[in-house]
Amino acid sequence: ATILGDAEPVPEVAVPAALQTRLRPYQRLGLSWLSFLGSHGLGGVLADDMGLGKTVQLLAHVLAEREAGRIDGPVLVVAPKSVLPNWRQEIQRFAPSLRVVAIDGPQRKRLFASAAREADLLLTTYPLLSRDLAWWRQLPLDLAVFDESQLVKNPATQAAKAARALPAKRRLALT
Repeated sequence: ATILGDAEPVPEVAVPAALQTRLRPYQRLGLSWLSFLGSHGLGGVLADDMGLGKTVQLLAHVLAEREAGRIDGPVLVVAPKSVLPNWRQEIQRFAPSLRVVAIDGPQRKRLFASAAREADLLLTTYPLLSRDLAWWRQLPLDLAVFDESQLVKNPATQAAKAARALPAKRRLALT
């Protein structure tokens, strides 16, 4: 068991076999934290310094939650446009078994109808989340993930309002 401060022990979880990398000890701790949240139906925050592997921890979590049967629909990842290529690259590198559809660009509306059936992970941007909110509201999500979540910190912004309006069972913030 791993201890987080003075809190109760958070059981260490096995790294999913489908993950195509070894996690560092602190990344395994992050995975255990995310799995603890998932097993209790809770949202939460995964925060660390840039470049320490929040994306790979989240991908490991999605794989683990699928294995545990707690996620069976698509997971939405909302991120700044500048990091969408990084998400695609890391999914391909570390979790190639996950099917990903990026809902961005001028042709995105044609993807809406099939995206929920064809994807494990849906990627979009904060501005497009707000613009396409009517469609996103029709899609029940097991998990919504907000990368660079400082962009939804101010509750008066369109991005924050759209994030709150999503019909997601759980929400995770990465920062």
